Amino acid sequence: MTSPITLRPLEPADADALFSLVDSSRDSLSQWLPWVDTTRSPADSLTFIQHTQAERDAGRVYTWLILADGQPAGVCDLHGVSLLNLHGSIGYWLADAYVGRGYLPQALAQVLHTAFAELGLNRVDIVSAAANLRSCAVAERSGFTQEGVLRGYLRIRERFWDARIYSQLATDWRSAQGQA
Repeated sequence: MTSPITLRPLEPADADALFSLVDSSRDSLSQWLPWVDTTRSPADSLTFIQHTQAERDAGRVYTWLILADGQPAGVCDLHGVSLLNLHGSIGYWLADAYVGRGYLPQALAQVLHTAFAELGLNRVDIVSAAANLRSCAVAERSGFTQEGVLRGYLRIRERFWDARIYSQLATDWRSAQGQA
């Protein structure tokens, strides 16, 4: 069994560690995440962290550092939060050294608790490149339902990729939790 992970909001002091994570996994992350190519220094990571803090304060984005055995392993977030429509989207990534250990489903369980139990959202979705089979598998293992394919939806390195869209509703989550 994998060790449990914890999530905590990103802090400015995390900039160096966050940059190191991205830089150590640059080749694999940049295949699917367009922002990787523009993250060139700890200063870029600090700018990202400061942006996420402002968005958290506004209630639009909740970004967490994923800690495995107390060590930074990746990032997950709940973004595009609409308290009017009660929905949001989840994004996630792990550094190569932490892939395949079951950490992302643990992180998503915590994000879903925040989304449904704390924020009262009705719907959360995940959009993943259709060819990113590991990411799609994480969504499926975490109880998300594939709704369809968004043709040419993602632009990564000047190429357009189809994306799968997955969703989970509050009723799905409550049912999986054994709640009425």
